[in-house]
Amino acid sequence: MKADQNAHRADVTPAFQTRARRGRLLTRFCTVVAAGMLTASAVAPSQATPAAADRCDGGPGWEFTSDEFDNSYGRHAFVGNGYLSQQVPPAGMGYAQTGEETGFPLFTPRFDGAFTAGLYSAAPTKQSSVPRRAIAAIPTWSTLEVQQGAHKYSPDVSPKQVSNFRQTLNVRCGLLRTSLTWTTPDGRATDLEYQVLADRANPHVGAVRLKMTPHWSGPAQVVDRIDGAGARRVQPTGSGADENTIHVGFSTDGVGVNGAVASTLQAGPSAKVREHHHRADGLTAEHAVDFQVEPGHTYEFAKFVGVDTRRRDASTAVRFSRDAAERGWGNVFATHAEQWSRLWRSDVRVVGRPQLQDALRSTNYALLSSIREGQASSVAPAGLSSDNYAGLIFWDTELWMYPNLLLAHPEIARNIIDYRVTTLPAARRNAQSIGEKGAFYPWTSADTGDVYADCHSWDPPHCLTQNHLQSDVGFAMWQYYLATGDRQWLRHDGWPVLQAVAEYWAGRVRVNRDGSYSVANVAGPDEYSNGVTDGVFTNAGAAMALTRATEAARLIGETAPPRWEQIAEHLRIPFDQSHKVFMQYDGYRDSTIKQADSVLLQYPLEWPMSREAATNTLDFYAPRTDPDGPAMTDAVHAIDAAATGEPGCATNTYLDRSVLPYLRAPFAQLSETRDDSGSARTGPPAFSFLTGGGGFTQVFTFGLTGLRLRADGIVVDPMLPPQLADGVEVANLHWQGRTFDIAIGPQTTQVSLRDGEPFTVHATDGDHVVSAQEPLVLQTRRPDLTPTSDVARCRPATATSEEPGRYAEAAVDGNNATSWAPNGTAGSLTVDLGQPR
Repeated sequence: MKADQNAHRADVTPAFQTRARRGRLLTRFCTVVAAGMLTASAVAPSQATPAAADRCDGGPGWEFTSDEFDNSYGRHAFVGNGYLSQQVPPAGMGYAQTGEETGFPLFTPRFDGAFTAGLYSAAPTKQSSVPRRAIAAIPTWSTLEVQQGAHKYSPDVSPKQVSNFRQTLNVRCGLLRTSLTWTTPDGRATDLEYQVLADRANPHVGAVRLKMTPHWSGPAQVVDRIDGAGARRVQPTGSGADENTIHVGFSTDGVGVNGAVASTLQAGPSAKVREHHHRADGLTAEHAVDFQVEPGHTYEFAKFVGVDTRRRDASTAVRFSRDAAERGWGNVFATHAEQWSRLWRSDVRVVGRPQLQDALRSTNYALLSSIREGQASSVAPAGLSSDNYAGLIFWDTELWMYPNLLLAHPEIARNIIDYRVTTLPAARRNAQSIGEKGAFYPWTSADTGDVYADCHSWDPPHCLTQNHLQSDVGFAMWQYYLATGDRQWLRHDGWPVLQAVAEYWAGRVRVNRDGSYSVANVAGPDEYSNGVTDGVFTNAGAAMALTRATEAARLIGETAPPRWEQIAEHLRIPFDQSHKVFMQYDGYRDSTIKQADSVLLQYPLEWPMSREAATNTLDFYAPRTDPDGPAMTDAVHAIDAAATGEPGCATNTYLDRSVLPYLRAPFAQLSETRDDSGSARTGPPAFSFLTGGGGFTQVFTFGLTGLRLRADGIVVDPMLPPQLADGVEVANLHWQGRTFDIAIGPQTTQVSLRDGEPFTVHATDGDHVVSAQEPLVLQTRRPDLTPTSDVARCRPATATSEEPGRYAEAAVDGNNATSWAPNGTAGSLTVDLGQPR
């Protein structure tokens, strides 16, 4: 039944290393969070706050608001600057633990953690008795509590004491604002407003501002706390307080990386501080100030947080903290907001689909909050929002998050490939230790890149069998070259990785009697299958890795072994010739798969295939994919559907399926699975799931635009489903020094050059040169307008109920691989056929 188809036929220092002009500099990790600078007799006075500091344009698509004081884990926002983060509970500050269990590999309760990029510990887990790397959490730095007599406003305050609650995350400027009225059991009411940020302008700084307006008079207390309750996988190394600073020190479990947390508190002029109290014990330190309040008066406090990863002692972090306090909240916020404004120059704009717009902005905010320019650290599936997946680095980064960053922020995307360049020596040692050639990157990795120290998945042994990661790393390297055209980088950084990956595959294959090559004992992206032979995505990726390495050698004047191309040309690619479907592996029939696998051949691999094979492969695997699987799968289905142009509007069905079942109010965050409890097979889902957000965003940046990178230009082949009739704009994209926009309308699409030299766009009607003076206008493909006798196709459809991901639109999208299902035992469907013709 199956036949083989040949390969050619069908300023921040992370925990480990920082970029240097020549080589890489190993750096020890020392973290300090600062918040509590005092004078000998008074809290440091608040600096004047510029009026602009209180303003940040928001509105629909930029602000996400909760009016419900609910401590469920899905209602916790987070702030981050790509290096430092803090998850924040509904209370607006401080530490909370919601208690739901996380999934692989930690299986520990969810909590509001503070994280720094690249800080890892090593300890046994429920998954493994052998100590393995997991991200460490530093003490919570956002705590700023209010005390009135025996009553305290803290994250565990009774909801009965809270009214007029509103919490708003403004992603445009990276600010979380919480306002409420707190009424104590004895009837005293106080209006509170908190603002929390992780400074994008200075990654070593975080800040919290409190405004309180009591409706009573008497003594009050504000408590600035470094809260050790939020720390995970660290041990205390000492704590203390002096007239200016409280601080705690820690060391990461099993690794011994030292850090410290310190704090600087600042009082506004209306708060006349009478007395100071200090306490330091283990991983917790406090600085409390007493003052008198009058009804209707507003009292302001701010704390400034500093983080340093370059020194063992706290001096540098204290300086970061004091410098921020000297500048004051207003100036810190102004420069922070300006940096976010610059990041948002690259944006995806969708008119008329507010849920999609919210999801795009929220997912890109989460990604940009978890990575920044200038540090050789990568991004975990949940970023810096939590310790889900132990903060480890998977293939998720290269295939799901990296492509969008490469288009929008190539300077930030560079971190992801620098991380692989940095860990290449460890990858070479891994290959040697498992009896292979070249380099072997572990399926899950941390700061060392060592397969035995970093990788958790040994039963089944995905640490060894999920070897398609090698090709995924090579894919990212080649894409960076196409996007930048930087041959110097290719020679010094890209080529060594591409070469090592090619060497691995050249040694990993076995030759068959007919002269073809096979790869045995592998697991493709579908984690429900393991130990198979000739995984189609694995083999296609290996063939492309060998081909790209050969091309890279030619570009820089090196000589690649001829055997690389020979293997690439003869690697077995399982293909059902009679049905024109790529088979997932040798012997695959039709079992349920966890997530996108064979469908990845069309995108992102761009494996040569006919339109018939592309369509049939998508239609074959989409209904065989586990609906309880992770969020990113339907994004690839949407991109593939957009490329094949099958008549109808299945692209929109898959687009909606890629995000709507996973989108969680109030902050438009994505869960890993449709059901927040997960399943027995998949376990509890990650949250926030940046992998899913990365896939969803690619539907716009690569799917609807038809954008593909080439060394001599870009390919653009735009399409638009009727549900997006108001158009889509993808702004401020980058290719080899050019900045450009793509605006897709229902009839035409325009490619406009913002900055840089003219460049070539390869379109279906030929090659075009785009300049600042002459934008390119292309016809927008509309598969929904293909003539049909089906009067219901792509017409508006509604249903009395819908199973998540099986929406009414699927019944009329013209594709038999999708379907509507009621959310229960019965339901009815209505299709608006329009006016009689």
